[in-house]
Amino acid sequence: MKLFKLLSFLTVATVSAGVSAAHADQLADVKAKGVLTCGVVGTLEPFAYQDPTTRDVVGYDIDFCKAVAKHMGLKPELKAVSLEARIPELTQGRVDLLAAVLGYNPARAEQIAFSKVYFVSNQSIAAKKGVFKQRDDLASKRVATIKGSSNIPLMQREIPTATVVSYDDAPSAFTALAQGKVDGYVLSESLLRRFIAKLGANSNVEVLTPPVGREKWGLGLRKGEPAFQKAVNDALDAMEKSGESQQIFDKWMGPNTIYQMRRDFKAELISG
Repeated sequence: MKLFKLLSFLTVATVSAGVSAAHADQLADVKAKGVLTCGVVGTLEPFAYQDPTTRDVVGYDIDFCKAVAKHMGLKPELKAVSLEARIPELTQGRVDLLAAVLGYNPARAEQIAFSKVYFVSNQSIAAKKGVFKQRDDLASKRVATIKGSSNIPLMQREIPTATVVSYDDAPSAFTALAQGKVDGYVLSESLLRRFIAKLGANSNVEVLTPPVGREKWGLGLRKGEPAFQKAVNDALDAMEKSGESQQIFDKWMGPNTIYQMRRDFKAELISG
């Protein structure tokens, strides 16, 4: 009888421990570790890439990871993830959050939670200088994009009379524009400006306004962790108020960089 009672007690204790672990508070967990592990994609300049001189991984996403960790009183730890594996790495608990060029969309929002906005990616059209005044002048023209890109349905919705010509990769599409095979090229503004900068002083390509679309990026978080999500958002709010977010933007993409971009967004909740 005593043995039966002991086994029953151990069974209940084991089940209770499992339930407790399953509902563990992520914020308490990272506070106990003293470390915030950020998943980053380390191959996309200027967001996260290896500095050729120092060999360190640097970039916009890296600075945001470090700043959020600092505001939470934690030490930042970087873990490289691929574009395909970034969400599984988060949901399976191998990273605490993603600072990984992660744009919001409804399908992703079913899998993970998002922080407030920390970047907005304009999807813009580049064209030869002086040929077009603004993006809608590309109606009935040939516009390059990348095969499978989300910009294809975007163009079909925003400029339906344009002919979309798809290429295997970004450099091929940009080369087609430079060689006059297409009239425009739609891509993330930061990447377009990097291509233009590589052409140097002889560049004859410009980015047209307004953008075709805007994609809000958030830090990727696991669902069901309201305390952790609030702590991350509080950090982003503090960075916005102090001007730290603006400083990071200007450092990597502002007027004194090759991108010459302007920050036209604030940290705010991403609505579906």
